[in-house]
Amino acid sequence: MDELTAPVLDIDRVLLLDRRNQKFVEKTSPISARVQDARQSLEGTALILTFVGAVLFLAVSTHVTDSRLTKSGRVTTGVIMGKTNYHQDVSFCNVTYRFSAPPIYQREAQIRYQLCDSFAVGQTVEVVYDPQQPFHSNLKRSIETPKYPVWPVGIGFFGVLAALYPQFSKLRRERRLCAEGQIICGSLVSKEIDLDHLTMRYRFRAPAGFTIESECEGSVKQSSWSSDWRFFPDKPNLVAVLFLSEVEFYLL
Repeated sequence: MDELTAPVLDIDRVLLLDRRNQKFVEKTSPISARVQDARQSLEGTALILTFVGAVLFLAVSTHVTDSRLTKSGRVTTGVIMGKTNYHQDVSFCNVTYRFSAPPIYQREAQIRYQLCDSFAVGQTVEVVYDPQQPFHSNLKRSIETPKYPVWPVGIGFFGVLAALYPQFSKLRRERRLCAEGQIICGSLVSKEIDLDHLTMRYRFRAPAGFTIESECEGSVKQSSWSSDWRFFPDKPNLVAVLFLSEVEFYLL
C-alpha cells in the first residue's frame, strides 16, 4: 500500500537533477531548465546562421563582381602601394594597389591570408578592371583565389539552417511539456556519484495508478546535491518528475 501512495512534495527534501528547476517546482517560473537550455541553443544557432549568412552574402557579392570582371574586364599592370598585415588569427590582409586605365586609380583589396606573403610594396601585379567603370577592379590573383569561396560558405550556411528546425522543434516540445505536464513527487531509489557524474534511479506513481521506475544521469555540480547533506539523517530522498505520459517524462 505504501508504494501506491504518492509521497508529498517537500522542496527541502527533493534532490533536483538541475537546481535551476527549483523555481519551476515551486511554480514561481513557467519554464524548466530544459526550456532554458533549448532556448539558448536555438539563439546560439540563429546567431551562427546570421554570421554565416553575412559571410555568404559577401561571398556571393564578391563572386558576382569578380565573374563580371573575368568576362568583360581588361587586364593591366599595377603596382602595390601598401600592405597591412593583421594578426595571424585574421584570415585576410589589406593590399593597396595603383593602376592606370587611364586615368590613374588607387584601390584597396582584401585577400586571403595565405596569399599575403606573395605581395610586397613596389611589386608589379596584374589588375583586372571594368573599362566602363574602372573603379570596379581587383587583383587577378585575388580573383583566382577569392577571400570568400562561395561553395564552402554556402554548404556551411545550409548546414546551420538545417540544424535550426530541430532546435526550434526541441524548444516547442519542451515548452509543451512545461505547459501540459504535471509535477509528480517520486522517491529516490539510489544514487551514485563518480567525481562530477551523478546517476540517479527513481520511481514515481503515474496518475493512472501504475508505478514507473527509471534512471537518469547528470552533473553533481549542476544538481542540488550538497556534500554537507551526508552528515544529516534527513538528507533528500525525494525527486520531482515532470510527467506528461508514460513515454514523456523526465527528472527535474
